Amino acid sequence: MDVSGLVTATMLRARVDSEDDYNDLERAVQASLLDVYGAANLDVPDEPDDIPEDLFFAITDQATMLYDARGGDTDRPLGLSLAASRIVARHRGVSAG
Repeated sequence: MDVSGLVTATMLRARVDSEDDYNDLERAVQASLLDVYGAANLDVPDEPDDIPEDLFFAITDQATMLYDARGGDTDRPLGLSLAASRIVARHRGVSAG
């Protein structure tokens, strides 16, 4: 899947204005796409236009969290971002609170 639209949205969300970080963001988006759809127990669509708006937001929020944690002293953050976990819970039919 072409994730360039997700990367662009994540760049805006993470306030990244340099193309130098594009590859890092692209990897974060790819991982986030799998994280969010895996947690929602849904199949990843073939086309980015088929991603619902709320899951699109969840993916960019998760990718921002992963991007912010890059180069840290610890491994990749476990779990989803708060916003992504609440959105995913709605898609699984679970009450988030």
